[in-house]
Amino acid sequence: MNYKLEEVRVELESDLTWRSDEIRFLKNQLAYILREDDKERYRKSLLVMLYSHYEGFCKTAFLIYINVINKEKLQRKEANQNLTACSLHNVFTAYEDMDRKPDKYREIFKNALPEEKALHRFARQVDFVVNIDNIWDEVIVVSEEIADTESNLWPIVLKKILFRLGLPEQSFKEYEGSISRLVNMRNGVAHGRDKDGIKEDVYGSIEKTVFDIMQGVIDVIIDTLKSQKYLRDGGHSMVSP
Repeated sequence: MNYKLEEVRVELESDLTWRSDEIRFLKNQLAYILREDDKERYRKSLLVMLYSHYEGFCKTAFLIYINVINKEKLQRKEANQNLTACSLHNVFTAYEDMDRKPDKYREIFKNALPEEKALHRFARQVDFVVNIDNIWDEVIVVSEEIADTESNLWPIVLKKILFRLGLPEQSFKEYEGSISRLVNMRNGVAHGRDKDGIKEDVYGSIEKTVFDIMQGVIDVIIDTLKSQKYLRDGGHSMVSP
């Protein structure tokens, strides 16, 4: 069953909304804390939670996108090159396996299989050429592992996920400094390295950036689906408006 574009948007927005509501609820507790140094200490915990929602939302959003792509059952020849490459991971792994000897190779050389690496490699290349038409006709399945945030969603990790999914990888270039700052501060708090509290203006700036990024992820996914950038040549539409 194909998703309608509006259904995808609602799913993404709903995930962002509950995260936003939770951060707002936690931040509102600052009103009950009287001492400024206690407020700054509290913001350390708030920042760790903010990072968790940033990473959690991004992963969830990319999984939603992967699910939409997989449900469309596109053939490899229909999808853009990045998605096609994602779906070929197991194929590439098999053809890179130096111990793998294709059936045709065994048929030709019988029991006298030559132990020559270049010949093994050539045999696998021939096998790839023989099967290439079938490979392009197969339905792509993008692994959910592509959305792995590696427990530290640095700018380079975010860019890597976008690139592998065929989404514009430079979408958040202007935020890279802020993302690095967030991850560094979160790690500093979580690992006990940073013991000082966080000022209101510092936390406020980081929070705004995080929610800008999360909304940006929604915009990138929706734009990609709406403009059919997931397709190699702008073929049939996957979603309904």
